[in-house]
Amino acid sequence: MPRFTYRAKDSSLRVVEGTIEADNETAAISRLGSQGVFPISILEAHAAASARRPLLSHRVSLRTLAYTTRQLADLLGGGLPLLSALTLLARQTEHPALRRVIEALAGSVRDGRSFSEALAEHPGIFPPLYVSMVRAGEVGGGLEQALSRLAELGENEAELRSRVTSASAYPLFVLCFAMAMTTVLMVYVIPKLSVMFVEAGQLLPLPTRLLLATSGVLTQWWWAVLAGLIVLGVGLRQWHRSALGRAAIDRWLMALPGFGDLVRKLDTARFTRSLGVLVGQGVPVLQALDVVGRNIANTVLRRAVAQVQAAVREGSSIASALSASGQFPVFVSNMVAVGEESGTVDTALLKVAGTYEREVDRTIRTLTTVLEPVLLVAVGGVVMFIVLAMLLPVFQIGLVVQ
Repeated sequence: MPRFTYRAKDSSLRVVEGTIEADNETAAISRLGSQGVFPISILEAHAAASARRPLLSHRVSLRTLAYTTRQLADLLGGGLPLLSALTLLARQTEHPALRRVIEALAGSVRDGRSFSEALAEHPGIFPPLYVSMVRAGEVGGGLEQALSRLAELGENEAELRSRVTSASAYPLFVLCFAMAMTTVLMVYVIPKLSVMFVEAGQLLPLPTRLLLATSGVLTQWWWAVLAGLIVLGVGLRQWHRSALGRAAIDRWLMALPGFGDLVRKLDTARFTRSLGVLVGQGVPVLQALDVVGRNIANTVLRRAVAQVQAAVREGSSIASALSASGQFPVFVSNMVAVGEESGTVDTALLKVAGTYEREVDRTIRTLTTVLEPVLLVAVGGVVMFIVLAMLLPVFQIGLVVQ
């Protein structure tokens, strides 16, 4: 017998949820009515499960989410009620998975849930920061303003990620091309040239012997090399997913010259902007620190934010807690201290975020400028080694002939 999931109101007008078995939807409604329960929505169990599955199996890009949030804020600003705005937004959204999410949100709002409760049902799409901002907007009566700030926050984050991706594209291309070229030389070219050296019967120079040995391993034991790389990659991935491995990698990244400074500035910019937006929207500081801390990927800075939250809970000021953590630059704590004295902590945090976003942009340009010639020299060095290793025996054979 089919099973139906329902959301209904009982005789005391409380919203209840559950499942019921019936021959069809009409019979299920009748059974619920006989029990004194009045359905708001009812859906066959397997249909409800299949309707939810695509929402979890598709990812929505940050830029797409920010654009959709901006559209919803504009619709609310135009005077539309939330339910009408969601219905219209679902019609004009081109992203299939996001359209189904918005339709589900509209259904939840229609059933009497708050918008923030509806958003919390889709954690794969809407992070805790998003839900907290919307909840604060609902409580303070400024949902449109909260959505506008969320859209701005998402656009800034997407732009920051875009700059990082664009800056790393060329170095990664050069590195991948160099690895592919070296592999072709070692597997196809060098084995054919090595036949001539073997027939000469001469003692080969050390660089040539090393090159031929490496080529022999790659040509004869390629399957073992490939299996070893796969095992190593899987092992590193599992270690990275563990708390211990993630913490070790984050500490190592932050200790790297140049790159560690970029990581710190990048996460500081994200932290201060997110915290500034939440505080400016009226979210309590402790709750805002908890939400922002969970959104930081770097475990070192996440622990630092947890320490800041604990210190603030015990009565410390935000500036003192940031300074005591030892993970945030002095400029951050000084700006926050000024903001606390003037009552404009959110403005101070947003100014810090803007400063560090500009610093990230400059650091990326500097690292890219330095990294490009370093990669070219490294690739040239590998090619030069291969060429010299192959030419040395030729010179040696020429000397013997003379």
